[in-house]
Amino acid sequence: ISGTNGKVVFEQAGYLHIYDIAAGSAKKLTIGIAADLLELRQRFAKGGKYIRSADISPTGARAVFDFRGDIVTVPAEKGDYRNITNTTAAHEKYPAWSPDGKLIAYFSDASGEYQLDIQSQDGKGDVKSLKMTGTGFYTNPRWSPDGKKIAYVDTGRNMYVLDVASGAIKKIDSDELYVPGPFRDIFSDWSSDSKWIAYTKVTATQFKKVLLYSVDEQKSYPLTDGLSDASEPCFSHNGKYLYFFASTDAGPVINWFD
Repeated sequence: ISGTNGKVVFEQAGYLHIYDIAAGSAKKLTIGIAADLLELRQRFAKGGKYIRSADISPTGARAVFDFRGDIVTVPAEKGDYRNITNTTAAHEKYPAWSPDGKLIAYFSDASGEYQLDIQSQDGKGDVKSLKMTGTGFYTNPRWSPDGKKIAYVDTGRNMYVLDVASGAIKKIDSDELYVPGPFRDIFSDWSSDSKWIAYTKVTATQFKKVLLYSVDEQKSYPLTDGLSDASEPCFSHNGKYLYFFASTDAGPVINWFD
C-alpha cells in the first residue's frame, strides 16, 4: 500500500486500485505495457511437432492436417498446399474428409464455443457451422459411408451421431468409468451400408465391451458379454463379419488405478 496527495494505491486480486480518501471511493486501474516482444511478432512456423491429427482424401491424392490450429490440405505428389481456414484468432482441429471427397469437417472455436464446421475441400464457399451438445471439447469426427451422418466423442466419454442435413444430434452411449487421458475414442467403425456403428464401452470392471448401434432403430446391442476386454471392432467389407481383439487375462495390464 502506498499513498500521497489524498490518494492511496493498493493491490487486490492481482489488480492495482486507487482509493480517493475525500470521495471515499476506489477505482480499479487499467495498466498496459507496450513491448515489442519476440513471442508476439509474426513469423513462419514449420515442423511436424505442430501437427495434431490428419486424414487422407478418398482418392489418396491429398491429405488434410490440423496444423497449429488451422486446417491445411497437402498434395501427395503434385500441387500446392491449401490453408482452408486461415484463422489466426480461432482454433480448428481434428479434420475428417467426407466419403465423396468434396467436404472436410472439423471442430472450431471461432464462435467462442467448439462447434462442427463443414466446408468445401478447396476452401471456397460458405462454411456450415453446427452447434454441439456435450461437455465442451470434441474429437474424432467420423463420416458415415453415405456422407449423411458424423459420429464423434467428447471429453466426458460420450459418443454422439450428428445428422449433417438437419444438425440433429443423438447421444449413443457413455463409458461407465472414466479412464486416463483427455479423450477416449469410443467409436470404432461404420458398416458399409451406414446402418450400424461398432463401438466399445468401458464397463464397471474396466473391461471394454463391444456393442452395435442400429441407426434405424436408435438402439444398441451388446456383442460381447463383458467377461473379456474387447477392443477395436471393425466390419468386413461385405458386412457379414465383425473383427475385434479380446483378452480374458488382460486385467493386470489395463487396470491402471490398482
